[in-house]
Amino acid sequence: MGDQNQSPGSSGGDGHSKGQILENLPQEKLNIETECEETGIDWISELPDALIVQILSQMPIQDAFKTSILSKRWQYPWTSIDNLIFDNRNTNWSDRENVINKFISFTDNVLPLLCCSKIKKFCLYFRFCLVASYSSKIDKWLEIALKKKVEDLDLEIWYYDQNPYVLPQVLCNNSSIVKFNCEFCRIPEECVLNWTSLKSLTLTYLFLRDEHVEQIVTNCPQLESLKLCEFCGFHRLHITSPKCRSLQLIDHAHPDGDWGPFGGDCSFEIVAPYIQHLKISGHFDNVEIRLGDLSSLVHADLTFSVDVVFDKTVELLLASVRCANELMIPCWFIEMIYVSVLEKKKDVPLLMLRCKQLTINSWISRNAILGIGVLLKSTPYLENLMILHEEGDFFVWDEDLEDEEFDWSGDNSLSLHENIFKGSLQNLKHVEVTSNCCSCQHKADATERLSEFLKSLLEHAKNLEKLVIAPWHNGCDISSANISKVIKNLLAFPGASNIAVVSLGSVSGVDFSGE
Repeated sequence: MGDQNQSPGSSGGDGHSKGQILENLPQEKLNIETECEETGIDWISELPDALIVQILSQMPIQDAFKTSILSKRWQYPWTSIDNLIFDNRNTNWSDRENVINKFISFTDNVLPLLCCSKIKKFCLYFRFCLVASYSSKIDKWLEIALKKKVEDLDLEIWYYDQNPYVLPQVLCNNSSIVKFNCEFCRIPEECVLNWTSLKSLTLTYLFLRDEHVEQIVTNCPQLESLKLCEFCGFHRLHITSPKCRSLQLIDHAHPDGDWGPFGGDCSFEIVAPYIQHLKISGHFDNVEIRLGDLSSLVHADLTFSVDVVFDKTVELLLASVRCANELMIPCWFIEMIYVSVLEKKKDVPLLMLRCKQLTINSWISRNAILGIGVLLKSTPYLENLMILHEEGDFFVWDEDLEDEEFDWSGDNSLSLHENIFKGSLQNLKHVEVTSNCCSCQHKADATERLSEFLKSLLEHAKNLEKLVIAPWHNGCDISSANISKVIKNLLAFPGASNIAVVSLGSVSGVDFSGE
Protein backbone atom coordinates (compact mmCIF):
# COMPACT_ATOMS: atom_id res chain seq x y z
CA MET A 1 0.00 0.00 0.00
CA GLY A 2 1.48 3.32 -1.04
CA ASP A 3 5.22 3.10 -0.44
CA GLN A 4 4.91 -0.32 1.14
CA ASN A 5 3.35 -3.50 -0.17
CA GLN A 6 1.40 -4.04 3.05
CA SER A 7 -1.91 -2.84 4.38
CA PRO A 8 -2.86 -2.30 8.01
CA GLY A 9 -5.06 -5.35 7.63
CA SER A 10 -2.40 -7.76 6.41
CA SER A 11 -1.26 -10.57 8.66
CA GLY A 12 2.02 -10.11 10.42
CA GLY A 13 3.63 -9.77 13.79
CA ASP A 14 0.70 -7.72 15.06
CA GLY A 15 -1.51 -10.80 14.97
CA HIS A 16 -4.47 -9.14 13.22
CA SER A 17 -5.97 -10.69 10.09
CA LYS A 18 -7.29 -8.62 7.24
CA GLY A 19 -10.79 -9.94 7.85
CA GLN A 20 -10.71 -8.87 11.48
CA ILE A 21 -9.78 -5.29 10.69
CA LEU A 22 -12.14 -4.87 7.77
CA GLU A 23 -15.15 -6.63 9.29
CA ASN A 24 -17.01 -3.35 9.93
CA LEU A 25 -16.51 -1.97 6.42
CA PRO A 26 -19.34 -1.85 3.83
CA GLN A 27 -19.82 -5.03 1.81
CA GLU A 28 -18.46 -3.44 -1.37
CA LYS A 29 -15.09 -2.88 0.35
CA LEU A 30 -14.54 -6.50 1.35
CA ASN A 31 -12.81 -7.48 -1.90
CA ILE A 32 -10.26 -4.70 -1.63
CA GLU A 33 -7.20 -6.83 -2.27
CA THR A 34 -8.63 -8.25 -5.49
CA GLU A 35 -9.66 -4.81 -6.70
CA CYS A 36 -6.20 -3.43 -5.90
CA GLU A 37 -4.60 -6.13 -8.05
CA GLU A 38 -7.03 -5.57 -10.92
CA THR A 39 -7.11 -1.77 -10.96
CA GLY A 40 -3.80 -0.82 -9.37
CA ILE A 41 -5.71 1.52 -7.02
CA ASP A 42 -4.98 1.43 -3.30
CA TRP A 43 -8.58 1.38 -2.10
CA ILE A 44 -7.70 1.34 1.61
CA SER A 45 -5.72 4.56 1.30
CA GLU A 46 -8.66 6.04 -0.57
CA LEU A 47 -10.91 5.60 2.44
CA PRO A 48 -11.87 8.81 4.27
CA ASP A 49 -9.77 9.72 7.30
CA ALA A 50 -12.67 9.26 9.70
CA LEU A 51 -13.16 5.65 8.62
CA ILE A 52 -9.45 4.88 8.82
CA VAL A 53 -9.34 6.31 12.34
CA GLN A 54 -12.36 4.19 13.26
CA ILE A 55 -10.60 1.06 12.00
CA LEU A 56 -7.39 1.88 13.87
CA SER A 57 -9.38 2.52 17.04
CA GLN A 58 -10.35 -1.16 17.15
CA MET A 59 -6.69 -2.21 17.38
CA PRO A 60 -4.24 -2.19 20.28
CA ILE A 61 -2.31 1.06 20.10
CA GLN A 62 0.93 -0.82 19.42
CA ASP A 63 -0.57 -2.23 16.21
CA ALA A 64 -2.20 1.03 15.17
CA PHE A 65 1.15 2.79 15.59
CA LYS A 66 2.83 0.34 13.19
CA THR A 67 0.69 1.60 10.31
CA SER A 68 2.63 4.88 10.38
CA ILE A 69 5.48 3.24 8.44
CA LEU A 70 3.28 2.22 5.51
CA SER A 71 3.40 5.52 3.63
CA LYS A 72 3.21 9.27 4.10
CA ARG A 73 -0.57 8.93 3.88
CA TRP A 74 -0.47 6.70 6.98
CA GLN A 75 1.97 8.66 9.14
CA TYR A 76 -0.56 10.49 11.30
CA PRO A 77 -4.08 8.93 11.25
CA TRP A 78 -3.24 6.81 14.30
CA THR A 79 -2.70 9.96 16.38
CA SER A 80 -6.43 10.77 16.10
CA ILE A 81 -7.81 7.55 17.54
CA ASP A 82 -9.99 7.94 20.63
CA ASN A 83 -10.20 4.26 21.64
CA LEU A 84 -6.84 3.47 23.24
CA ILE A 85 -5.77 -0.06 24.15
CA PHE A 86 -2.38 -0.44 25.84
CA ASP A 87 -1.77 -4.11 26.48
CA ASN A 88 1.38 -6.01 27.52
CA ARG A 89 -0.33 -9.20 28.75
CA ASN A 90 0.29 -11.44 25.74
CA THR A 91 4.04 -11.02 25.53
CA ASN A 92 7.07 -13.25 25.94
CA TRP A 93 7.99 -13.10 29.61
CA SER A 94 11.30 -14.92 29.30
CA ASP A 95 12.92 -11.48 29.20
CA ARG A 96 10.46 -9.86 31.59
CA GLU A 97 12.41 -6.72 32.46
CA ASN A 98 13.16 -5.88 28.84
CA VAL A 99 9.51 -6.42 27.85
CA ILE A 100 8.27 -4.12 30.60
CA ASN A 101 10.80 -1.42 29.78
CA LYS A 102 9.83 -1.46 26.10
CA PHE A 103 6.14 -1.18 26.97
CA ILE A 104 6.78 1.74 29.31
CA SER A 105 8.98 3.52 26.77
CA PHE A 106 6.37 3.06 24.06
CA THR A 107 3.52 4.32 26.24
CA ASP A 108 5.56 7.30 27.46
CA ASN A 109 6.31 8.38 23.90
CA VAL A 110 2.97 7.66 22.24
CA LEU A 111 0.45 9.12 24.69
CA PRO A 112 1.67 12.75 24.38
CA LEU A 113 1.42 12.52 20.56
CA LEU A 114 -2.29 11.75 20.52
CA CYS A 115 -4.25 14.71 19.24
CA CYS A 116 -7.84 13.60 19.89
CA SER A 117 -9.71 16.18 21.92
CA LYS A 118 -11.58 13.52 23.91
CA ILE A 119 -10.90 9.87 24.70
CA LYS A 120 -13.91 7.58 24.47
CA LYS A 121 -12.18 4.52 25.90
CA PHE A 122 -8.84 4.00 27.60
CA CYS A 123 -7.72 0.44 28.36
CA LEU A 124 -4.54 -0.23 30.30
CA TYR A 125 -3.64 -3.89 30.76
CA PHE A 126 -0.27 -3.84 32.49
CA ARG A 127 1.61 -6.66 34.18
CA PHE A 128 4.82 -6.04 36.08
CA CYS A 129 6.88 -7.09 39.10
CA LEU A 130 7.52 -4.23 41.50
CA VAL A 131 4.70 -1.73 41.71
CA ALA A 132 6.86 0.88 43.44
CA SER A 133 8.96 1.17 40.30
CA TYR A 134 6.03 2.01 38.03
CA SER A 135 3.37 3.75 40.09
CA SER A 136 4.48 7.22 38.98
CA LYS A 137 4.41 6.09 35.33
CA ILE A 138 0.86 4.76 35.63
CA ASP A 139 -0.21 7.96 37.42
CA LYS A 140 1.14 10.02 34.52
CA TRP A 141 -0.64 7.92 31.88
CA LEU A 142 -3.94 8.13 33.72
CA GLU A 143 -3.54 11.88 34.16
CA ILE A 144 -3.26 12.30 30.38
CA ALA A 145 -6.36 10.18 29.80
CA LEU A 146 -8.35 12.03 32.46
CA LYS A 147 -7.38 15.43 31.05
CA LYS A 148 -8.89 14.28 27.76
CA LYS A 149 -12.19 13.54 29.54
CA VAL A 150 -12.08 9.78 29.13
CA GLU A 151 -15.55 8.21 29.39
CA ASP A 152 -14.81 4.48 29.47
CA LEU A 153 -11.84 3.47 31.63
CA ASP A 154 -10.64 -0.14 31.88
CA LEU A 155 -7.71 -0.88 34.22
CA GLU A 156 -6.15 -4.30 34.77
CA ILE A 157 -2.90 -3.62 36.60
CA TRP A 158 -1.59 -6.99 37.68
CA TYR A 159 1.40 -7.22 39.99
CA TYR A 160 3.72 -10.06 40.97
CA ASP A 161 4.54 -8.77 44.43
CA GLN A 162 2.18 -8.06 47.35
CA ASN A 163 1.75 -4.33 46.81
CA PRO A 164 -1.09 -3.44 44.42
CA TYR A 165 -1.23 -0.21 42.52
CA VAL A 166 -2.98 2.54 44.50
CA LEU A 167 -5.54 4.56 42.57
CA PRO A 168 -4.64 8.27 42.48
CA GLN A 169 -6.98 10.86 43.97
CA VAL A 170 -7.40 12.53 40.57
CA LEU A 171 -9.05 9.31 39.37
CA CYS A 172 -11.13 8.73 42.51
CA ASN A 173 -12.72 12.18 42.12
CA ASN A 174 -13.76 12.53 38.48
CA SER A 175 -16.74 13.89 36.55
CA SER A 176 -16.13 12.50 33.04
CA ILE A 177 -15.98 8.72 33.59
CA VAL A 178 -19.21 6.98 32.62
CA LYS A 179 -17.98 3.37 32.72
CA PHE A 180 -15.18 2.13 34.99
CA ASN A 181 -13.73 -1.39 35.20
CA CYS A 182 -10.88 -1.82 37.69
CA GLU A 183 -8.95 -4.99 38.58
CA PHE A 184 -6.16 -5.72 41.08
CA CYS A 185 -5.83 -2.15 42.36
CA ARG A 186 -6.28 -0.58 45.78
CA ILE A 187 -8.40 2.33 46.93
CA PRO A 188 -6.42 4.59 49.31
CA GLU A 189 -7.94 4.85 52.77
CA GLU A 190 -7.89 8.65 52.85
CA CYS A 191 -9.48 9.23 49.44
CA VAL A 192 -13.11 10.10 48.73
CA LEU A 193 -14.78 8.29 45.82
CA ASN A 194 -16.79 10.74 43.77
CA TRP A 195 -17.81 9.82 40.22
CA THR A 196 -20.69 12.12 39.34
CA SER A 197 -21.24 10.80 35.78
CA LEU A 198 -20.56 7.14 36.43
CA LYS A 199 -23.24 4.70 35.19
CA SER A 200 -21.45 1.35 35.26
CA LEU A 201 -18.88 0.24 37.85
CA THR A 202 -17.02 -3.09 37.99
CA LEU A 203 -14.46 -3.70 40.72
CA THR A 204 -12.48 -6.94 40.81
CA TYR A 205 -10.09 -8.21 43.45
CA LEU A 206 -10.41 -5.17 45.69
CA PHE A 207 -10.69 -4.70 49.42
CA LEU A 208 -13.68 -2.40 50.02
CA ARG A 209 -14.37 -0.75 53.32
CA ASP A 210 -17.86 0.27 54.42
CA GLU A 211 -16.98 3.92 53.82
CA HIS A 212 -15.94 3.13 50.23
CA VAL A 213 -19.25 1.41 49.54
CA GLU A 214 -21.15 4.27 51.16
CA GLN A 215 -19.28 6.79 48.97
CA ILE A 216 -20.05 4.80 45.81
CA VAL A 217 -23.74 4.69 46.69
CA THR A 218 -23.90 8.35 47.75
CA ASN A 219 -21.48 10.09 45.36
CA CYS A 220 -22.42 8.31 42.12
CA PRO A 221 -25.95 9.64 41.47
CA GLN A 222 -26.05 8.30 37.88
CA LEU A 223 -24.99 4.74 38.77
CA GLU A 224 -27.10 2.12 37.01
CA SER A 225 -25.02 -1.05 37.34
CA LEU A 226 -22.66 -2.24 40.09
CA LYS A 227 -20.57 -5.42 39.82
CA LEU A 228 -18.16 -6.62 42.52
CA CYS A 229 -15.95 -9.66 41.88
CA GLU A 230 -13.59 -11.36 44.36
CA PHE A 231 -14.26 -8.69 46.93
CA CYS A 232 -14.42 -8.39 50.69
CA GLY A 233 -14.23 -5.92 53.55
CA PHE A 234 -17.61 -4.21 53.81
CA HIS A 235 -20.65 -5.26 55.84
CA ARG A 236 -23.43 -3.05 54.45
CA LEU A 237 -24.55 -2.36 50.91
CA HIS A 238 -27.59 -0.09 50.92
CA ILE A 239 -28.45 1.15 47.43
CA THR A 240 -31.30 3.62 47.58
CA SER A 241 -30.93 5.33 44.20
CA PRO A 242 -33.87 4.60 41.85
CA LYS A 243 -31.44 4.65 38.89
CA CYS A 244 -29.39 1.67 40.02
CA ARG A 245 -31.14 -1.40 38.60
CA SER A 246 -28.42 -4.08 38.39
CA LEU A 247 -26.25 -5.59 41.15
CA GLN A 248 -23.81 -8.49 40.73
CA LEU A 249 -21.71 -10.01 43.50
CA ILE A 250 -19.34 -12.75 42.29
CA ASP A 251 -16.93 -14.54 44.64
CA HIS A 252 -16.08 -13.28 48.09
CA ALA A 253 -12.31 -13.41 48.61
CA HIS A 254 -9.62 -11.27 50.16
CA PRO A 255 -7.28 -9.73 47.53
CA ASP A 256 -4.14 -10.90 49.34
CA GLY A 257 -5.51 -14.24 50.47
CA ASP A 258 -5.12 -13.13 54.10
CA TRP A 259 -8.15 -12.07 56.10
CA GLY A 260 -6.09 -10.30 58.76
CA PRO A 261 -8.46 -8.55 61.20
CA PHE A 262 -11.42 -9.85 59.16
CA GLY A 263 -10.61 -13.50 59.81
CA GLY A 264 -13.33 -16.04 60.60
CA ASP A 265 -16.97 -15.75 59.62
CA CYS A 266 -18.08 -12.65 57.74
CA SER A 267 -21.48 -11.19 57.03
CA PHE A 268 -22.97 -8.40 55.00
CA GLU A 269 -26.42 -7.02 54.38
CA ILE A 270 -27.93 -5.88 51.07
CA VAL A 271 -30.81 -3.43 50.88
CA ALA A 272 -31.69 -2.28 47.38
CA PRO A 273 -35.37 -1.41 46.88
CA TYR A 274 -34.96 -0.36 43.23
CA ILE A 275 -32.68 -3.17 42.03
CA GLN A 276 -34.35 -5.22 39.27
CA HIS A 277 -31.53 -7.65 38.42
CA LEU A 278 -29.60 -9.34 41.24
CA LYS A 279 -26.88 -11.94 40.78
CA ILE A 280 -24.95 -13.58 43.61
CA SER A 281 -22.70 -16.36 42.31
CA GLY A 282 -19.34 -17.99 42.94
CA HIS A 283 -17.89 -18.91 46.32
CA PHE A 284 -19.08 -17.28 49.53
CA ASP A 285 -17.36 -19.45 52.11
CA ASN A 286 -17.80 -18.46 55.77
CA VAL A 287 -20.05 -15.61 54.70
CA GLU A 288 -23.57 -14.93 55.88
CA ILE A 289 -25.59 -12.97 53.32
CA ARG A 290 -28.62 -11.08 54.56
CA LEU A 291 -31.03 -9.61 52.04
CA GLY A 292 -33.33 -6.74 52.98
CA ASP A 293 -35.76 -4.75 50.85
CA LEU A 294 -35.62 -5.94 47.21
CA SER A 295 -39.18 -4.99 46.34
CA SER A 296 -38.49 -4.12 42.67
CA LEU A 297 -36.71 -7.36 41.85
CA VAL A 298 -37.45 -8.94 38.45
CA HIS A 299 -34.57 -11.40 38.02
CA ALA A 300 -32.70 -13.08 40.90
CA ASP A 301 -29.74 -15.42 40.40
CA LEU A 302 -28.67 -16.92 43.74
CA THR A 303 -26.41 -19.67 42.39
CA PHE A 304 -23.59 -19.08 44.87
CA SER A 305 -21.92 -21.84 46.85
CA VAL A 306 -21.16 -22.02 50.57
CA ASP A 307 -19.29 -24.28 52.95
CA VAL A 308 -21.30 -23.24 56.01
CA VAL A 309 -25.07 -22.77 56.08
CA PHE A 310 -26.38 -20.43 58.74
CA ASP A 311 -29.71 -20.96 60.50
CA LYS A 312 -32.74 -20.44 58.24
CA THR A 313 -30.53 -19.07 55.47
CA VAL A 314 -32.55 -20.56 52.62
CA GLU A 315 -35.94 -19.55 54.01
CA LEU A 316 -34.78 -15.98 54.62
CA LEU A 317 -33.13 -15.60 51.20
CA LEU A 318 -36.18 -16.95 49.36
CA ALA A 319 -38.42 -14.64 51.36
CA SER A 320 -36.30 -11.66 50.32
CA VAL A 321 -36.51 -12.48 46.59
CA ARG A 322 -40.14 -13.62 46.59
CA CYS A 323 -41.23 -10.81 44.25
CA ALA A 324 -38.81 -11.83 41.44
CA ASN A 325 -40.38 -12.97 38.19
CA GLU A 326 -37.34 -15.13 37.32
CA LEU A 327 -35.40 -17.09 39.94
CA MET A 328 -32.28 -19.28 39.79
CA ILE A 329 -31.19 -21.30 42.83
CA PRO A 330 -28.34 -23.74 43.60
CA CYS A 331 -28.56 -27.35 44.68
CA TRP A 332 -27.74 -26.64 48.32
CA PHE A 333 -31.02 -24.71 48.63
CA ILE A 334 -32.85 -27.94 47.79
CA GLU A 335 -30.64 -29.89 50.19
CA MET A 336 -31.39 -27.55 53.09
CA ILE A 337 -35.13 -27.59 52.37
CA TYR A 338 -35.03 -31.39 52.48
CA VAL A 339 -33.05 -31.39 55.73
CA SER A 340 -35.60 -29.04 57.27
CA VAL A 341 -38.44 -31.36 56.21
CA LEU A 342 -36.58 -34.36 57.60
CA GLU A 343 -35.95 -32.71 60.95
CA LYS A 344 -39.58 -31.67 61.43
CA LYS A 345 -41.06 -34.84 59.90
CA LYS A 346 -43.59 -32.79 58.00
CA ASP A 347 -44.01 -30.39 55.11
CA VAL A 348 -42.21 -27.10 55.74
CA PRO A 349 -44.12 -24.25 54.10
CA LEU A 350 -42.15 -21.40 52.55
CA LEU A 351 -43.41 -17.89 51.84
CA MET A 352 -45.21 -17.80 48.50
CA LEU A 353 -42.98 -16.81 45.60
CA ARG A 354 -44.22 -14.83 42.61
CA CYS A 355 -41.75 -16.25 40.12
CA LYS A 356 -43.01 -17.52 36.77
CA GLN A 357 -39.66 -18.88 35.61
CA LEU A 358 -37.62 -21.09 37.95
CA THR A 359 -34.21 -22.65 37.30
CA ILE A 360 -32.98 -25.25 39.79
CA ASN A 361 -29.44 -26.57 39.74
CA SER A 362 -29.97 -30.00 41.28
CA TRP A 363 -29.72 -33.74 40.96
CA ILE A 364 -32.98 -35.63 40.69
CA SER A 365 -32.48 -37.92 43.67
CA ARG A 366 -34.97 -39.25 46.21
CA ASN A 367 -34.08 -36.52 48.67
CA ALA A 368 -33.90 -33.78 46.07
CA ILE A 369 -37.40 -34.56 44.82
CA LEU A 370 -38.78 -33.90 48.29
CA GLY A 371 -36.97 -30.57 48.46
CA ILE A 372 -38.08 -29.62 44.95
CA GLY A 373 -41.65 -30.56 45.82
CA VAL A 374 -41.70 -28.24 48.84
CA LEU A 375 -40.26 -25.41 46.72
CA LEU A 376 -42.79 -25.91 43.92
CA LYS A 377 -45.65 -25.74 46.40
CA SER A 378 -44.44 -22.21 47.13
CA THR A 379 -44.53 -21.11 43.47
CA PRO A 380 -48.22 -21.05 42.51
CA TYR A 381 -47.60 -18.78 39.49
CA LEU A 382 -44.83 -20.92 37.99
CA GLU A 383 -45.04 -21.31 34.20
CA ASN A 384 -41.51 -22.38 33.20
CA LEU A 385 -39.35 -24.86 35.12
CA MET A 386 -35.78 -25.85 34.26
CA ILE A 387 -33.82 -28.45 36.22
CA LEU A 388 -30.18 -28.77 35.33
CA HIS A 389 -26.95 -29.75 36.95
CA GLU A 390 -23.77 -27.85 36.23
CA GLU A 391 -20.31 -29.18 36.96
CA GLY A 392 -18.85 -27.91 40.20
CA ASP A 393 -22.20 -27.63 41.97
CA PHE A 394 -23.16 -30.73 43.90
CA PHE A 395 -24.93 -32.03 46.96
CA VAL A 396 -23.05 -32.85 50.12
CA TRP A 397 -25.61 -35.31 51.46
CA ASP A 398 -25.06 -36.82 54.86
CA GLU A 399 -24.92 -40.60 54.29
CA ASP A 400 -27.18 -41.18 57.30
CA LEU A 401 -29.79 -38.85 55.81
CA GLU A 402 -29.54 -40.60 52.46
CA ASP A 403 -30.24 -44.00 53.97
CA GLU A 404 -32.99 -42.94 56.35
CA GLU A 405 -36.56 -43.81 55.44
CA PHE A 406 -38.80 -40.77 55.41
CA ASP A 407 -42.50 -41.14 56.13
CA TRP A 408 -44.07 -38.49 53.88
CA SER A 409 -47.58 -39.84 53.30
CA GLY A 410 -48.26 -41.98 56.34
CA ASP A 411 -46.55 -45.22 55.37
CA ASN A 412 -42.88 -46.20 55.12
CA SER A 413 -42.47 -45.54 51.41
CA LEU A 414 -42.01 -42.49 49.25
CA SER A 415 -44.93 -41.79 46.92
CA LEU A 416 -44.09 -39.44 44.09
CA HIS A 417 -47.66 -39.35 42.80
CA GLU A 418 -49.68 -38.51 45.87
CA ASN A 419 -48.45 -35.59 47.93
CA ILE A 420 -45.25 -34.09 46.53
CA PHE A 421 -46.56 -31.97 43.65
CA LYS A 422 -50.27 -32.07 44.34
CA GLY A 423 -51.95 -28.71 43.83
CA SER A 424 -48.72 -26.84 43.03
CA LEU A 425 -48.34 -27.08 39.25
CA GLN A 426 -51.62 -25.72 37.92
CA ASN A 427 -49.95 -22.93 35.88
CA LEU A 428 -46.89 -24.88 34.70
CA LYS A 429 -46.61 -24.85 30.91
CA HIS A 430 -42.99 -25.65 30.06
CA VAL A 431 -40.51 -28.03 31.70
CA GLU A 432 -36.93 -28.76 30.67
CA VAL A 433 -34.73 -31.34 32.38
CA THR A 434 -31.11 -32.11 31.50
CA SER A 435 -30.40 -35.84 31.49
CA ASN A 436 -27.27 -35.62 33.68
CA CYS A 437 -29.49 -34.61 36.60
CA CYS A 438 -29.89 -38.32 37.38
CA SER A 439 -26.23 -39.28 37.54
CA CYS A 440 -24.15 -39.07 40.76
CA GLN A 441 -24.40 -42.11 43.05
CA HIS A 442 -27.74 -43.33 41.62
CA LYS A 443 -26.69 -44.38 38.11
CA ALA A 444 -28.20 -47.83 38.51
CA ASP A 445 -31.76 -46.55 38.85
CA ALA A 446 -31.31 -43.19 37.13
CA THR A 447 -33.71 -44.03 34.30
CA GLU A 448 -36.45 -45.22 36.68
CA ARG A 449 -36.02 -42.16 38.89
CA LEU A 450 -36.25 -39.81 35.92
CA SER A 451 -39.35 -41.60 34.63
CA GLU A 452 -41.10 -41.42 37.99
CA PHE A 453 -40.27 -37.77 38.42
CA LEU A 454 -41.54 -36.81 34.97
CA LYS A 455 -44.69 -38.91 35.35
CA SER A 456 -45.45 -37.07 38.56
CA LEU A 457 -45.10 -33.76 36.71
CA LEU A 458 -47.41 -34.99 33.96
CA GLU A 459 -50.00 -36.11 36.47
CA HIS A 460 -50.18 -32.83 38.39
CA ALA A 461 -49.31 -30.21 35.75
CA LYS A 462 -52.68 -30.26 34.02
CA ASN A 463 -51.85 -27.32 31.73
CA LEU A 464 -48.39 -28.48 30.68
CA GLU A 465 -47.71 -27.69 27.03
CA LYS A 466 -44.11 -28.77 26.50
CA LEU A 467 -41.72 -31.17 28.17
CA VAL A 468 -38.09 -31.26 27.02
CA ILE A 469 -35.46 -33.76 28.07
CA ALA A 470 -32.20 -32.17 27.00
CA PRO A 471 -28.98 -34.22 26.79
CA TRP A 472 -26.06 -32.98 28.83
CA HIS A 473 -23.72 -30.88 26.71
CA ASN A 474 -20.69 -32.91 27.87
CA GLY A 475 -22.34 -36.23 27.25
CA CYS A 476 -25.31 -38.06 28.71
CA ASP A 477 -24.88 -40.37 31.69
CA ILE A 478 -28.13 -42.12 30.82
CA SER A 479 -27.88 -44.07 27.55
CA SER A 480 -29.89 -42.93 24.55
CA ALA A 481 -31.75 -46.26 24.59
CA ASN A 482 -32.86 -45.69 28.17
CA ILE A 483 -33.89 -42.12 27.46
CA SER A 484 -35.92 -43.24 24.48
CA LYS A 485 -37.63 -45.72 26.81
CA VAL A 486 -38.45 -42.86 29.19
CA ILE A 487 -39.95 -40.82 26.36
CA LYS A 488 -42.08 -43.69 25.06
CA ASN A 489 -43.36 -44.46 28.54
CA LEU A 490 -44.30 -40.83 29.02
CA LEU A 491 -46.15 -40.67 25.72
CA ALA A 492 -48.29 -43.62 26.88
CA PHE A 493 -48.91 -42.11 30.30
CA PRO A 494 -52.44 -40.75 30.99
CA GLY A 495 -52.39 -37.03 30.55
CA ALA A 496 -49.64 -36.99 27.94
CA SER A 497 -52.24 -36.35 25.26
CA ASN A 498 -52.70 -32.86 26.71
CA ILE A 499 -49.06 -31.99 26.03
CA ALA A 500 -48.38 -30.24 22.76
CA VAL A 501 -44.78 -31.48 22.52
CA VAL A 502 -42.73 -34.02 24.42
CA SER A 503 -39.27 -33.81 22.94
CA LEU A 504 -35.77 -35.07 23.41
CA GLY A 505 -32.81 -33.21 22.01
CA SER A 506 -30.68 -35.11 19.55
CA VAL A 507 -29.28 -38.25 21.20
CA SER A 508 -27.46 -40.59 18.84
CA GLY A 509 -29.17 -38.83 15.99
CA VAL A 510 -32.66 -39.64 17.28
CA ASP A 511 -35.34 -37.05 17.89
CA PHE A 512 -38.48 -37.99 19.76
CA SER A 513 -41.59 -35.88 19.79
CA GLY A 514 -45.25 -36.41 20.49
CA GLU A 515 -48.20 -34.30 19.50
